Amino acid sequence: MSQEEKKEPVEANAEVVSEEKPATLVDAIFDIGLAWAEFGVGQGKRALETSAKTLEKVAQQLSDLQQKLRKDAA
Repeated sequence: MSQEEKKEPVEANAEVVSEEKPATLVDAIFDIGLAWAEFGVGQGKRALETSAKTLEKVAQQLSDLQQKLRKDAA
């Protein structure tokens, strides 16, 4: 084999490896982004659920106060 024949496969492999690295890096960054988005959406959901429960409790207390005021007025 000549030197040129030996270089071609090495250069071709080097190009393939260099093309795979950015794709792998992009995939890794994309996966990290998705993980953070999933985490953020989950935190938002929990915050809304907690707010809803708090508002229900406040609404019940206001209803109880309204009934008490009606009884006192009668």
